[in-house]
Amino acid sequence: MLHDRNPQFVLESNGDIRNGYSVKILNMIPERRVIFLSIEGLPGATMRIPGIDQPAGVSMAIPVDPDRLRELRVNVHQPKQFVTPSTSTFRFIAEDKSSYERDSYTANFHAPETK
Repeated sequence: MLHDRNPQFVLESNGDIRNGYSVKILNMIPERRVIFLSIEGLPGATMRIPGIDQPAGVSMAIPVDPDRLRELRVNVHQPKQFVTPSTSTFRFIAEDKSSYERDSYTANFHAPETK
């Protein structure tokens, strides 16, 4: 998982903050899997994934074809009332509920500094 370099964050017209990430999910078995991608530790935050027909939320079911890498663009939004200045940490969690495999990654969420 990689945080977008530029811009580090986007200030939306309603005052919410959005950060973008590149997420890669690798399915190394010869059958299709559904990986649940979740975020935790960032108050009020939700994620949206272009190309995944699911509403914004804290968890999404991502189908991954056999022996394939699935690369996703993940946008994490935090409402303005929850935003803290500077950088916060949170976790992405990828989980296959049928095999109980689970992995997590600590990521940074950037917001504007207060003056």
